[in-house]
Amino acid sequence: MTIEPTAPLGRAEAHVVTYLIYIVLDTSESMRRPQPGTSLGSPVEHFTRLIPRMLRQLADHPVSNSLASVSVIAFNDEAEVLRLMSPLHQPVPIRRPRMGYGTDYAAVLKFLVEQYPKDVRAEKRRRSNADYGTAIARPWIFFITDGRPYAKGADQPPSAWIGYRDQLADPPVGARIVSLGLAGADETTLWLVATGHENGVRNAFIADRSTNPLELTTSVVSAIERSIATSVSTGNLAIRTPAGMLRIEGTNRG
Repeated sequence: MTIEPTAPLGRAEAHVVTYLIYIVLDTSESMRRPQPGTSLGSPVEHFTRLIPRMLRQLADHPVSNSLASVSVIAFNDEAEVLRLMSPLHQPVPIRRPRMGYGTDYAAVLKFLVEQYPKDVRAEKRRRSNADYGTAIARPWIFFITDGRPYAKGADQPPSAWIGYRDQLADPPVGARIVSLGLAGADETTLWLVATGHENGVRNAFIADRSTNPLELTTSVVSAIERSIATSVSTGNLAIRTPAGMLRIEGTNRG
């Protein structure tokens, strides 16, 4: 476990660093639509099958299984919790998402702003120990979508949701956000959602349109799994460009 001394003057107090990870999945109408002319199924079908498998594999990892807790959030017209924030080593069922049509970024980002402090309090209570305290690292958010923000029958401008995104990304929360866009997603939107590095590179990715949906969803989930396993071990969020995707350049954006 990652245990760091916290008390001054050599007092024997320490804390365990815990990582809260959110997997946010767009479940709008377009994400439920199979690729025309194929029998490959829809992206939502693939993700709802692959994400539980990924979490089971991470639960077998000797570091991430004890230090990371994961929540799965779906959104279309509104946000809903498919998996409550809970440690990887605890088997927690993942609900199937409700039907919806929109892609309401404001609703899901506002939900995360309000949910995060609740998850922090619950995590500290869950992991309380007489010998050491619990420190919560900056949260990690993996944001998967295939479309533009759309709500109440109209395109949703950045002004409707960017404030919530900034509340997550800025101190005191300081979330680190990876945006993963399937075919049809808007590059500028993905870049605005993501956070990145001091050199200006952001963790925003867009699908290469030549990749079929099954290969792409598998690649995205594999990239998230590798990122969590590696990042929890080092404490620094790292993700490689998933196969079948391109990193979005930030020139003239924002």
